[in-house]
Amino acid sequence: CGSGEERTRGIMARGTTNASRGAVCECRASGRSVRSQALPRPCRSGPRRRRGVKVRAEGKLSDLTSVVESQQFDRGMLEDLFEVTKEMERIVEDGAECSLLAGKVMGTLFYEPSTRTRLSFETAMCRLGGKVVSTENAREFSSVAKGETLEDTVRTLEQYVDVIVLRHFQAGSARIAADAASVPLISAGDGPGQHPTQALLDIYTIQKEIGRIDETKVALVGDLANGRTARSLAYVLSKFDKVSSKPNDQTLVCRCPPPWLGLQTPVVGPGC
Repeated sequence: CGSGEERTRGIMARGTTNASRGAVCECRASGRSVRSQALPRPCRSGPRRRRGVKVRAEGKLSDLTSVVESQQFDRGMLEDLFEVTKEMERIVEDGAECSLLAGKVMGTLFYEPSTRTRLSFETAMCRLGGKVVSTENAREFSSVAKGETLEDTVRTLEQYVDVIVLRHFQAGSARIAADAASVPLISAGDGPGQHPTQALLDIYTIQKEIGRIDETKVALVGDLANGRTARSLAYVLSKFDKVSSKPNDQTLVCRCPPPWLGLQTPVVGPGC
């Protein structure tokens, strides 16, 4: 049973999931209820995509299946994403009910603490008419605590959702999970590896607030050796022209540390 394939914008999953309750699956197409003798599983329509992440999208944003690293995006894709983001902003500003992702379910699988990232994804899904199933601490409150591997957890979760948002404590875990999944997977950070969706937000904010990205000077401050957000942002900044992190001779870059760091001297950048 199923309602057929439904095309949506972006990288959300293709195909409709009808969530089963208990051992009864309700078929929306026929209105009948079918009792299953097996364990409850979602009813899907249409073929599922082959497992594995498509790293390069050949310049087409719509061809992306999963997002695991910033290198997947070229300049044209980023500019297309800016236009889609403006549309999403208008949906929020209008406040009208949106059914763009009606019938879709997103699963957020977080092995590390998160407030802004997890709630941002879940709020966006709800605003677009979709639904969310979530675990705040998959490391403790899932079968991982009993020894289940990341790949097996992903294969289980994909039976119930149309897209997975993953945060993990190990670098490279997003690629491993995407290779195991047959539904789209979005990385919300993988240890000291990358945080591509944060970089997409940062690059859009620069474009929106400054009006351009070309010929800008960007200072990256913090633990850059282990900073996944800075690493991902550096990759997408490299797609634009004459973006520099080194001030000219007339520019003074100084940043006083917050008191809670316990440092007595300001942090001084190159050129000072």
